Amino acid sequence: MNGTEAAAAPLDLEIRSIRKLYGDFVAVNDVSLSVSRGQFVCLLGPSGCGKTTTLRSVAGLEAIDSGDILIAGKSVADLPPWRRDISMMFQDFALFPHMTIARQVGFGLEMLKWPKARIGPRVQEVLQSFEIAHLAERKPATLSGGQRQRVALARALITSPRILLLDEPIGSLDYSLRETVMLELKQVQRQLGISFIWVTHDQNEAFSLGDRVVVMNHARIEQQGTPDEILSRPRTPFVAGFIQGNNVFEGTVEGVQGSTLTLNTKSGPVHASLDGMPAPAVGQRATVSVRAEHLKFGPTAAENQLAGTCEAIEFFGSLRRYVLRLPSGQQLKIDQFGAEPARTTVGATTELSWRVGDTVLHTQPGGPA
Repeated sequence: MNGTEAAAAPLDLEIRSIRKLYGDFVAVNDVSLSVSRGQFVCLLGPSGCGKTTTLRSVAGLEAIDSGDILIAGKSVADLPPWRRDISMMFQDFALFPHMTIARQVGFGLEMLKWPKARIGPRVQEVLQSFEIAHLAERKPATLSGGQRQRVALARALITSPRILLLDEPIGSLDYSLRETVMLELKQVQRQLGISFIWVTHDQNEAFSLGDRVVVMNHARIEQQGTPDEILSRPRTPFVAGFIQGNNVFEGTVEGVQGSTLTLNTKSGPVHASLDGMPAPAVGQRATVSVRAEHLKFGPTAAENQLAGTCEAIEFFGSLRRYVLRLPSGQQLKIDQFGAEPARTTVGATTELSWRVGDTVLHTQPGGPA
């Protein structure tokens, strides 16, 4: 395929302003999303935000009220699930308890009315590729969680769908097993070049797996971008507050000088970079955020300076997190690698600082993306 042909290739998935209602309740509201060939996209958000309804709409399990859904450039909004060139993997794996592993891995081919002479070799090929050929004659009740996950994935991918939809597929696995399974899934996705659309409320999953992360809230998309973009430059107050490790300040704009905005907050003045965004008017309400790893202990040359009392010290894997209380009552989080010497103790008051360039200005709901 030459460059011109590649550029003209249709998107694997295009969601155009879809809307889904349940009576008066708006489950999905004006959601648009484009997925290029072979992308791993994670829909992330709290319970009830619309991410699963969006996924089920793509699958054809929910009929949309308006908008359109295109797969490989063709509208599928009026097509049943089996005509959409997709497969779906559920959280509970939905394995058939009475079927052997070989039979249920090949079940999709039976539904497509493949000749039996072709189904057998294809099933063996897929079982071997997922390293579960030795389980062929066993039934799901005799398998471990990781083995059942591989069987469900093999069953979903045996038909070589254009898109695989995954609804919190590893939520029921133990934490240690989830890390192994995530790595395997990412490797499988890259090898096959199939687009994965993954629904999760787990931020570690989304940022570890996704080429693109789509953060949803109240039936809408709040922000979408690479994991680094979402983590380092949250664009709305919700995204900043929802994503772990952000400290959010709210106040009124005191002034703007060059590319630096000064926000008058209950904890004192906070200076933020406009980062190419239009400057809000003096006196307007605004929010900014800074990630916990950007805060430094002690007075430095950085523009933002505060002091607080340490209330707790928590450990997250290799990170040590300090929770400080400012005189205003606001909490701040500071992250430090656990291998470094501890910088304060519970009950101690300490100074902290951070740079203007690490402070992110947010748009307001309904403002520019």
